[in-house]
Amino acid sequence: MLNKDKSGKSLILLVIVILVMSFVLLFVSSFFDNNGVDKTQEEAFKLNVYEYCLEIEEYKEQMAQENGFSEETFNVYGVELKSVIPDIVETDMSKFKIEHGKLIYIGNDEQEKEWSEEVRL
Repeated sequence: MLNKDKSGKSLILLVIVILVMSFVLLFVSSFFDNNGVDKTQEEAFKLNVYEYCLEIEEYKEQMAQENGFSEETFNVYGVELKSVIPDIVETDMSKFKIEHGKLIYIGNDEQEKEWSEEVRL
């Protein structure tokens, strides 16, 4: 009878250990999955910013051939960005402007602001 009592406690302890380990594994895996998503978002955002900068440079080269073009007066924002950066995503039109020929982040997200400053040409 003494052995049956011990095996019951051992089984309960084993179930508790398995449950705790399952929760720990779920927590750890969700932590690492979120970092992967954040990294992917960062890379996608930086790639977009880089492409926007390249398109601005191409536009400036085309406009430099025309008389009277000056980077100091080259300021564009809002829907007008589409004429300079044809591939700009609509949601990004409210996050960026071109001031003195340079792409400037004007959105509210501090993370995106840091990322855009890292990419600028």
